[in-house]
Amino acid sequence: MSKNQRREAAREAARLAREKQQRRQRLLKWVVPSSVSLAIVAIVAIVALVIVLNPPPVQSQVGPRNMISGGIGFSADESGEVAPELTASLAEDADPVPTVREDDGKAHIVAYVDFSCPACKSFEEAYGPSLLSLVASGVATIEYHQVAILDSRYAGSRYSTRSNNVGACVAEYAPESYLPVMTQMFALQPSEGTRGHDNNELVDIVHSAGLENADVDRCIRDEYFAPFVTRMTDLVTADQSLKGAEGRFSTPTYVVNGTLWDRSDDLLEFVQSFVTTVPAG
Repeated sequence: MSKNQRREAAREAARLAREKQQRRQRLLKWVVPSSVSLAIVAIVAIVALVIVLNPPPVQSQVGPRNMISGGIGFSADESGEVAPELTASLAEDADPVPTVREDDGKAHIVAYVDFSCPACKSFEEAYGPSLLSLVASGVATIEYHQVAILDSRYAGSRYSTRSNNVGACVAEYAPESYLPVMTQMFALQPSEGTRGHDNNELVDIVHSAGLENADVDRCIRDEYFAPFVTRMTDLVTADQSLKGAEGRFSTPTYVVNGTLWDRSDDLLEFVQSFVTTVPAG
């Protein structure tokens, strides 16, 4: 091969190499964006599938049954047992319907409690059995309102709201178990400054109180009545008639026959001062 032929061959080889490189670059310009687009589409599809298979829990804007007043009431039944007072649900955006009590010589107690509140735990342990004994004897009634005011004390976990949702769930599906569940919630109350119990642990606490109900379990895990708890808390904490001498609301708060307990005397003595009827039996 002559020198000119070798030069032409080299030029042809170089041209073919350039064309091959250009084709490769054009292919990469198409393939890379397409691959990224396909990857994005795949990720979006996976996220959509996860959402479809695991939709976010639906929360109720309607209150639980048996809490139309914002709380659940208890009185003595014909056999002398403490029994829940059954009511309808509180409609969405409706104001609570106060329980109408007769002027019958009984002490009608309204207690505002927070299941995450250490003071509520102490008061319930000290006074709960005696107050329920008055209810069982027919000389008193009691109505418990869930108030979630301590979310800030539980490391961002919203434990106050979630724990009080438990009370609303039980009121809805198993009101006869409300009192033992409340007792167990206080007995196993976590320390402030922690994240508190997660929702599965709250279900376990309810089970340990003797209540195993699939609807209650689901309601707790989904925080189904959290909006109700928040709305009732806002209403209660804004109520001037429930604020103490220091000008703020705190838990526990007790009102008997419309009179706010000011903590100047013993709670049980305060309650008994309203009783003028004779105990049953």
